[in-house]
Amino acid sequence: MKFSRIPLIVALAFAMSSCSLVPEYFRPAAPVPETYPGQPVNETVTEAPPLTWQTYFPDADLQKLIQVGLQHNRDLKTAVLRMDEAKATYGVQKADRLPTVQGNLNYDRSRTVFSSSQAFEAELFRVGVGISEYEIDVFGRVKSLTQSALEQYLAVSENRQAVQATLITEIATQYVNYLAIHAQLKVTQQTLADRQQMLQRTQRRFDAGLDQVLDVKAAQIQVEQVQAQLAQWQRQLVTTQNALYLLLGEPSQRTPLPVKPLADLKLADVTPGLPSTLLTRRADIRAAEHQLKAANANIGAARAAFYPRLQLTTNVGLVNSDFAKLFSDTGSNYWAFSPQLVIPIFNYGRNKASLKLAEARQHIEVVNYEKTIQTAFKEVMDVLSTRTAIAEEAASRTRLRELESSRLQLVQRKLDQGLVTYLEVLDAQRSVLDAQSQAVQIQQQALQNQVGLYKALGGS
Repeated sequence: MKFSRIPLIVALAFAMSSCSLVPEYFRPAAPVPETYPGQPVNETVTEAPPLTWQTYFPDADLQKLIQVGLQHNRDLKTAVLRMDEAKATYGVQKADRLPTVQGNLNYDRSRTVFSSSQAFEAELFRVGVGISEYEIDVFGRVKSLTQSALEQYLAVSENRQAVQATLITEIATQYVNYLAIHAQLKVTQQTLADRQQMLQRTQRRFDAGLDQVLDVKAAQIQVEQVQAQLAQWQRQLVTTQNALYLLLGEPSQRTPLPVKPLADLKLADVTPGLPSTLLTRRADIRAAEHQLKAANANIGAARAAFYPRLQLTTNVGLVNSDFAKLFSDTGSNYWAFSPQLVIPIFNYGRNKASLKLAEARQHIEVVNYEKTIQTAFKEVMDVLSTRTAIAEEAASRTRLRELESSRLQLVQRKLDQGLVTYLEVLDAQRSVLDAQSQAVQIQQQALQNQVGLYKALGGS
C-alpha cells in the first residue's frame, strides 16, 4: 500500500460516520393557558419589546448600582466561570469527533540467542506520524455525546443570563427597600420632633397647673415609643445597606447609595403579552429546554452502544538501524494500517440499563421543563393579580393620610381652645403616623411589584 492511499481510507471512514440514533426532538406543549386570566382570548395582544434592564430601569442612580453589581457580584462571576467550564467540556467532547494526529520517535534494541549459542543483537530507530485508536462514528455515538455537551453548554449560558436577571431584580428590590426605610425614617423623625414639642408644651401646662401629671406621663410615653421605632428603622437601614453592598460585590463599600423620595424612582410600564412568549424570553425556560435536548441526545449515544464500534490506528514514517541515516536518502519508509471492530456480545445488561437510564433522565427533563414553564406562569400571575389591588390600596392610603393630617390639625386647634383633651391629640398623632407609614409601605410594595414583573417576564 502506498502512502497516498491512507488519506483516502481515512476520508472513507469519515464518510461512513453519518448515521444518528438520536430520537427526533419535539418541544413539549406548554402546560399553561393560552392567555393570562383577564386577557381577551380572540383579540390581538400587543407584544412588548425585549425587556432590557437599561430600558426597564431608567433611573440613573439605580442604573449605576446595577452596573457595579454586574461587574463585581460573585454569584454572577461564578455563573460566567461555569459557562467557561461548560464551553471547555464541549470543546473536549467535540475534539473526539476528529482524529488526533501524533508524532512518535521509537528506539528498539533486541538480542536473540540461537540454539548454537550464537547471539544476534539489533537496534532500530523509527520516526513517524499517525492516528491512534480513532473511533469512526458509524452509528453516531460520539456525535450524540458532542451534541449533548453542546446543549449542556447552552443551558449553562442561559443559566448565567437567569442569574443576571435575578441579580438585577435583587439590586432594584433592595434599593427600593433602602429608599422606603429612609422615607420611614423621615416620617418617624418628624413625628418624634412633634412629640417632643408636645411634651414640652404639656410640661409647661403642668407647671402652670393646667394639665395633670398623667398627661405628662402620656406625652413621655409617646416620645419613648417613637424613639424606639426610630431605632428599629435605623437598624433595618444598616441591614439593608449591608445586603445591597453584598449584591454589588465591591471589595470596599465605596459606591454611594443615593437617597431620594420613592415617588422619584420611575420604572418602565410594560404589557405582559402572552404566556407563550415566556418560552423565548425566560432564560430559565430556555435552559430547561437545552437540558431536555441534551438528555435526548444521550439516548442516541446509549442506543449506539448496542452496535459495533470501528476504531482506526495508522502510522507512517521512516525506519533505520542508524539514527544518523534515519533522515537521509538511505532511510527506509514504513506504514501501518490497523482497523479494529469491537462488537458487544455480553455485558450483563449494561447497555440496556444505560439506555433505560438515558430514557428515564429524558422523561425527568420533560417534567422539569414543564414545571419551569408553570413556575414562570405563576410568577407572572402573582405580579399581575396584585398590581391592580396595590394601585387601589395606594390611592386609598394616600387619601387616608391626607384626612388624618387634616384631622390632627383640627384637634390641635380645638386643644388650644380647650375643647378636647390631650388624649384625643395623642390618638390623632398616632393615626397620622400610622397613615404615613402605611402609605410608604404600599408605595414600596407597588415598586417591588414592578421590579418583580421585570424578572417574571424574562428581563435581560
